[in-house]
Amino acid sequence: MLKSMTGYGSVNLQQGNRTYSIEVKSVNHRYCDVNVKVPSQYGFLENEIKKLIKERFSRGRFDVYLNIDELEGNSRKISFDHALAARYLKELKELGTKLGIETSIDLLSLIKLPEVIKIEKEPEDQEEIIQSVQKTLELALAQLEEMRKKEGELLRQEILNILNRIQAATLRISERAPLIPVEYKKNLQQRVQNLLENTLEVDEARLLQEVVIFAERMDITEELARLNSHLTQFCKLTESEEPVGKRLDFLIQEMNREVNTIGSKANDALVSQEVVEIKTEMERMREQVQNIE
Repeated sequence: MLKSMTGYGSVNLQQGNRTYSIEVKSVNHRYCDVNVKVPSQYGFLENEIKKLIKERFSRGRFDVYLNIDELEGNSRKISFDHALAARYLKELKELGTKLGIETSIDLLSLIKLPEVIKIEKEPEDQEEIIQSVQKTLELALAQLEEMRKKEGELLRQEILNILNRIQAATLRISERAPLIPVEYKKNLQQRVQNLLENTLEVDEARLLQEVVIFAERMDITEELARLNSHLTQFCKLTESEEPVGKRLDFLIQEMNREVNTIGSKANDALVSQEVVEIKTEMERMREQVQNIE
């Protein structure tokens, strides 16, 4: 199964007193390149995110956006300095007595006095945050991978259509190749006869020797065999469960080399037309392969 390198996943997940939001995008790239954007206070998550992605994917450029929102009030710890409050109360009563002022101090007024109430942020449990981010990221990556699989199947179908057209053109070349020396002999014989103006008979042995030399020079049997072998291997790789993008790209280079050799050796207009058609289709296929993991 071919997989595209293009994908997208987005997940919002509440874990404990936090909501984790992850958005991840991927596009084609020669290697596995991961770019992570997280809030500055959660910088310790960057390596964990990169590690998870590189363990799961072999190629592609990944952009990951993480946001963590804390539920209001849940991350704050409220405490009271009871001793200080008691001291305030005692001193205020004594002050009221000395000044002859009746004192009536309620609780709300008391806690407004400096440092009676303390609001502190609870310490973060990094391990808990890491586990929550891992869970959220796994869900987002599952979405992304499913999209990459669907895109990969569309690419596979298009590639198979291209392969069929290349194979058909290769077959036409194979059928044409044996006829080329025959036509060459006929044309050569006619040209020689015209030059001699029918005054002398054509030396059949010499003519045959020239045809043999020509046939050996334009023999494309080996190139056709290798090209067909590459096409068969290419087709099999499209069914592989492993990432095969780089191998497919290498095979296209090898096929292109064989096609160029066929075009240069064949010395035939019809073969040249088929070569142009094959190279056009191979360029289309190369564009598709560039997005395969």
